[in-house]
Amino acid sequence: MSGRDDMLVIDGSVLLAWAVQTPASSRAAGLLEEGVALLATESALAEAVEGALRLVRDGHMSAADASEMPRFITPLLHALVTDAPLMGRAAELAGAHGLGLPPAAALALAQARGAVLATLDPMLAKIASEVLGEGRVRHISA
Repeated sequence: MSGRDDMLVIDGSVLLAWAVQTPASSRAAGLLEEGVALLATESALAEAVEGALRLVRDGHMSAADASEMPRFITPLLHALVTDAPLMGRAAELAGAHGLGLPPAAALALAQARGAVLATLDPMLAKIASEVLGEGRVRHISA
């Protein structure tokens, strides 16, 4: 499947790696310098903030830093896309592949826009390769 190489859909795992130091953060940050349009769904942002809140509960991040994440992440994106129009397809993908709705919505957005999907999640990367086609997924590993 061909598509647009000038657009990356970013999932929640990458958004979280932009805001919180992880072994994959430097590779994830490299996406910011590629000169392509970066898109994420609202649910991907919610998933990233939820991940930060887990870090708050575990004592690895302050609540203040977690609450600032949306204000930090959103300007890095070219577009934060509403999920509502994607939910039908996202539900189909979630049901067929055992995904949660936020990653399924990111996959649905990549599919709808013909974009490449960027993720740290190896399971999502594998599924996305099947759905989008070879070369349409950027799996960022630690």
